[in-house]
Amino acid sequence: MMRKFIKQLSSFLAIILVPISILVILYFHYDPFQVIYKYRSYFVSGTPRYVTLNYDYVDMETFLNNYSTYNYNSFIIGNSRSRFYEMDTWQKYIGSDKCFHFNASDETLYGINKKLEFLHQKQVDISNVLLILDHSTLSGTTNSEGHLFIKHPLLSGQRMFDFQLIFFKAFCSQRFLRAYLDFKLSGHFKAYMKKGVLLDDTPVGYNLKYNEMKLSVFEEIIKVDPSKYYDSKKMRLFYHRDTMQKFSAAAIRKVQIEMLNNIKNIFKAHSTNFKIVINPLYDQLKLDKNDASVLMDIFGTENVYDFSGINSITADYHNYYEESHYRPSVAKEIMSIIYPNHRR
Repeated sequence: MMRKFIKQLSSFLAIILVPISILVILYFHYDPFQVIYKYRSYFVSGTPRYVTLNYDYVDMETFLNNYSTYNYNSFIIGNSRSRFYEMDTWQKYIGSDKCFHFNASDETLYGINKKLEFLHQKQVDISNVLLILDHSTLSGTTNSEGHLFIKHPLLSGQRMFDFQLIFFKAFCSQRFLRAYLDFKLSGHFKAYMKKGVLLDDTPVGYNLKYNEMKLSVFEEIIKVDPSKYYDSKKMRLFYHRDTMQKFSAAAIRKVQIEMLNNIKNIFKAHSTNFKIVINPLYDQLKLDKNDASVLMDIFGTENVYDFSGINSITADYHNYYEESHYRPSVAKEIMSIIYPNHRR
């Protein structure tokens, strides 16, 4: 009886251990999230990325790889919505082409503060900064969770082993592993792979110098035939909004005030020319009045621009790719407003 149990247990352990060893080999071979090895560029412009990366990690590695070449002194910092503030436009207002995008997915105040502290401690010149914020950005005051959002260890101080383990666990998840191996073995992208941000076949334009992403494929469709882009499927994303102005919940507490003041002090130390933009989101929620007041008290009313709530931008769904991200044309309009007396 005992011998039979030991035999069964040995067989069970063999079933468990062999797949794990294979998964480890596959993970190190493919490096699907590109966090194991070093890369000159994490994107090939005009082609799909397929596996969604941790953009916080990509931003930091790209900066470290290229700072000695470009000597960056101007930074756009924010969440994925900040990606559409194009450097070719921004540099005309600030008079510098030494620009870099820090555009982490679901960026937080914690992440913004850590990046500026990192630049300050490395004695990087911080001549110009454009901060792109919203309620969700202001809410985050600790290291993010999940392999797509967790901060680079250089920012968070997290042990590299723990950081890497998060990505390995994500790789081993049944849904991702099925989609990823299916794609790698078949060489074909299938519709189911796009669900739940498993994989993405959208071609991405990319400029390595600026670490700038563009969704040119969407812009071309809209330019030729807007109705083709905003078809019935896409339109279901643009839900009905209330005509009465509503406000987001208060986000700024004591810890946020400490971080905001730290950011202000870094700007002061570098005599930074900075602007802060509150995103015009499709939900039309206005930033909490006290949150807006705190931002203006700390950074000055002349430096804080609140585009949240019901306004001409948020009223028109044509200004958005979907309910979360607005288009470069909106970012260009915002820059023309916040830099009225600067060169164009």
